[in-house]
Amino acid sequence: MKPVTCLQFDKQISSKDTYPVYFFAGEEIFLLDKCFKHVIQKINADTLNTEIFQAPDLDINAVLTAAQTLPFLGEKRVVVLKMANKLKNDDFKQFATLIEKPVETTCLIILYNDKIKDLKAKRKDLISLCIDSKKTVCVDCKKIYERDAINFVKEEFLSRKKSISFNLCQQIVQDTGTDMLALSNEIEKICIYLGNKASNVTEEDFIKISGFTKEINIYMFTAEIENKNLQKALFILNKMLQTGEKAIPILSAISTTVRRLLIAKSLLKEKNYSQEEVMDYIRIPAFFDFRKKYSAGLSKYKLEHLKNCLENILKTDIAIKTQSSVDEAFMLQKLVMFICK
Repeated sequence: MKPVTCLQFDKQISSKDTYPVYFFAGEEIFLLDKCFKHVIQKINADTLNTEIFQAPDLDINAVLTAAQTLPFLGEKRVVVLKMANKLKNDDFKQFATLIEKPVETTCLIILYNDKIKDLKAKRKDLISLCIDSKKTVCVDCKKIYERDAINFVKEEFLSRKKSISFNLCQQIVQDTGTDMLALSNEIEKICIYLGNKASNVTEEDFIKISGFTKEINIYMFTAEIENKNLQKALFILNKMLQTGEKAIPILSAISTTVRRLLIAKSLLKEKNYSQEEVMDYIRIPAFFDFRKKYSAGLSKYKLEHLKNCLENILKTDIAIKTQSSVDEAFMLQKLVMFICK
């Protein structure tokens, strides 16, 4: 059966009879688990009629026996195969029979922890078999986009009777990422902290509860400066200051970041170094896409502007260390605005 989205599946499972086989595939663990629980609730199978197997260490004969066993004091048994993307070739040949000729008294649930449209998938034969089967419901539990993640955060808070602004939802997604399980854990943590009395999530609450450490905050802060992202850099800066971070260490991190940008830009413009030579010189890791991201941020800066930034860092440093009445937070905000302007 042609793959459907999780939203389409939610409507389907609530309005139709159950199918003999369910195939849930995707990288989003939260959605895989959610779909799995929907089927369990729909069938209303107890623990005596539910058996769960893992593909890497599979006894295929045990799976076949479980599927062919009649339910005990119930209408159906549930047999679950997790991590089906790691199913061995020898096991697949026998397991395929449960999809081709489903057992009427058993509901087979297959959890495939990988993309359903992955051309490099090891078990493309399993994907094709499930899609071609008219008795199998296929659901694509793919990663969601940032816009959908923001809506998810908003709806999850509303389901817990908590109101939250769009900007704060956006910030939670930017800090946590679009992984729904991680977002769900963050939401749960905030709601536990607020308790039943508070109905509104404020920025102050989020800052207090956020699990980010000092080191991660500094890393995120300097990364946003490197990318010349003023809004995010200011948010993290304010977050650090409100949680008690001192101005001088923050200023030192800013100085180190700008100096490295200046060195990289100078090597490119004045010494005619190649991009790779520059990355090697300033020791940007070659794995993942660190160099690509750093190069993209570096291209947003001009050499002369970076030189002016160093002068402003020096002025800010002198003002903070010599003027007792100076507003340190304002000075740092002003500096970041100048650098990322």
